[in-house]
Parts: sequence; C-alpha cells; structure tokens
Amino acid sequence: MSLRVVEISGVASVQDLGRLGHAHEGVPTSGAADPLSLRVANRVVGNADGAAGVELAMGRMRVEAMRSIAVVCSSGGRAFEAIELEAGASIEFGPDDGLCRAYLAVAGGLDVPMVLDSRSTLASAGFGGLQGRSLGAGDELPIGGAMRGPSALPSHVRAMLELASRSRVLRVVADGAEAEPPAGLLRVSPKGDRVGIRLDRAGEGNAVETGPSRGVMHGTIQAPSSGELVILGPDGPTTGGYATVGTVIAADLPAVGQLVPGQWVRFEVVGREDARELLVQQRLTLDAAIAPVQ
Repeated sequence: MSLRVVEISGVASVQDLGRLGHAHEGVPTSGAADPLSLRVANRVVGNADGAAGVELAMGRMRVEAMRSIAVVCSSGGRAFEAIELEAGASIEFGPDDGLCRAYLAVAGGLDVPMVLDSRSTLASAGFGGLQGRSLGAGDELPIGGAMRGPSALPSHVRAMLELASRSRVLRVVADGAEAEPPAGLLRVSPKGDRVGIRLDRAGEGNAVETGPSRGVMHGTIQAPSSGELVILGPDGPTTGGYATVGTVIAADLPAVGQLVPGQWVRFEVVGREDARELLVQQRLTLDAAIAPVQ
C-alpha cells in the first residue's frame, strides 16, 4: 500500500508536526513549515494531527495511488476537501498563487520510520522521512491504516486558514531580545529555505553586536551584521550567537512558512499572554469544527 511520486518540480519532503524535545541534543524540530495547513488536512482526511504528509515548496507534484485511498490537498479548487483516488489514479498539486507551500495528507498517513519521535525529514542530518532526503520521481511512500472517515471543513475555518497563511503582518514577542523589531516594511529575500527566511532591510545595518551562543527556536528573528534579518525555520539551528529582535508567535508561523520571495511583511509586537491566547483560539476554532482523532 503506497503512493508513488510520478512527477515533481520544486522541493518536497515528508513532514509531520515535528520532532519535539530534542533541541538540547542539537536536533531542530523540523516538521511542516506551515503546521496549521498540515494539521487541518489531517483532520479532514481522518488522521491524527501528527500524521506525516507531503510538503511541497515552489513547484508541482503528481502522485499515483497504488490502491484506493482518500487524500486531501491544501491547495487548488478542491483545497481541504477529501478526494477519493482509485488504484492507478493520480492527482497533481502545488502551492496556490501567493503561497510558497502545499500539503498532501493521505488517509492513514505516510508510514515512513519514526526517528527521534517523528517521521519528519531533516535533510541536513540525513534522517527522517524517506531515507532522510527530499522526494524524487519514482519514490514510493508507504501508507498506514486509516483511523476514521473524512470530514467536511466549515467555511469559517477556511477563512481562518486563509488569514493565517496569507497574513503579511507577523506578530512578535520581543521579551529577551536585544533590540526591538524594525517598524518598516521588509522584503522577503530569495535566499530563504526551511532553515530560515531572510528579510532585506534596504541597505540598513544591524547595530546590535553578536553575543554569547544561546538557545533559539523556530520563529526566532536573528539580526546578523550583514543587515538582513533571519526568521529561523523548522530546520534552523538550536543555538546561535547573533542578536535577536524577537520571536514570531506560534499562531503566525503558518504565515512565515508561506512567504514567497519578493513579498513584503512588517512586524507587530504583542505580549506573551496575547501570543498564547491567539494560538489557543486558533486551536479551539479547529477543534469545534472537527474534533481531533484521539
């Protein structure tokens, strides 16, 4: 029972909700760059939230079902709608306009081996996912057993998803940072990847000097002396000595994961309690629409 990659452009990998609890060993969380889209796709197809799916960045991909299965794409005209594929049928998907990534969830999840409590690919370390690497044409992805039938996604949750993934105002907690985040618009550099998203500052330098190495995380905004800002991604380092200007709140990480080079963003500082409440409300909205699989 598997899903076969027929054609692919861009970069695709197996991701779940990440490898938590190993940062002290120098292992980043990895996981979906837009965790909300993967979580919702899994709920719709009937999986547990943490089931592994395909993450595709900046390209197109066609996969063929080797048996009859239900899938959910995060993009296209049938986004977040369960689609039944008969054995031998295929589906093509890719990011919608203005978004960087698309996700494909499969009923039963992708059953690649667990490594350090996760099926997520960490390509820089060569483990997780399918043989620790990006996907290519001809790869066959094993599928697990389905947990429950698909569900329909209410329109208000679709609206929440649109806002979460397309927002270009990134809310930031600045507690513990060496400086405030800049107030103006910042352009997304073409040099971004799963390790970090770089933001151009129109030639401005970063006045804060590098300090002792300390813990950093997905969403931390570093300010290296080059003048760029770097929002660390899911495959980013776990420690760093660059000065920081804050951390993007968890509720806005989906928007960071969907940034496309050339887009403009700005920061808005919020308090720690506001950040927590925004994430709780995001989760409660989804839970009320489709209960999680226990």
